[in-house]
Amino acid sequence: MGTKSRLKRERREHAEYAASLTRCEGAWLERAPDSAELRRIDAAAKALREQRRIALEFHRDPHAAKVFSIELFRTDDFAPMHLEDWLIERIIERFGDPPVVEEEGEEAAFSQYLRQGVLAIATSRLRSALAAQLRRYLPRYAEAKRWKEAIAIDSNAFRTALGNEVSPFLVQMTLAGLADWYDAYESGAEDMPSVGDS
Repeated sequence: MGTKSRLKRERREHAEYAASLTRCEGAWLERAPDSAELRRIDAAAKALREQRRIALEFHRDPHAAKVFSIELFRTDDFAPMHLEDWLIERIIERFGDPPVVEEEGEEAAFSQYLRQGVLAIATSRLRSALAAQLRRYLPRYAEAKRWKEAIAIDSNAFRTALGNEVSPFLVQMTLAGLADWYDAYESGAEDMPSVGDS
């Protein structure tokens, strides 16, 4: 096992469960929310419930809501929520490397791989923890009156917590986690954990 792999494993063993799931080391999400943050989340959720017109408009077109959510979760703001290596390694161990999309029509195989990967790792405990972490973003968007983004976050947190949903949030965080894992591998394969080390 390489040095980076050993350090990541040690961090995971000592981190709070929610923090161990994502690449939030050094970010604000690594620490559990304090009482002040919990109050801000509650206030944001209450303010969001007053935005019924925007919420109805958001949910009117499920495809547009999905596209908007994925674009939102692609931003750097959500980089600390990318899935951590040990979860990505579980997916690769079970399903192998993701299919390479080179020609039109191969996107379906990649989408199916992502869906299977999400369902393989998304236990109820993981779903609950990730949904709670995602809801911690609500105050920054609600306080900025970025209601559509806040609604997307709230909706995805709800869908993520459900037992069989493959929410846009889960898909994007898994995809980003895979990209991070392969980027690290390509930049220093000798120090990457082999699948099964975790």
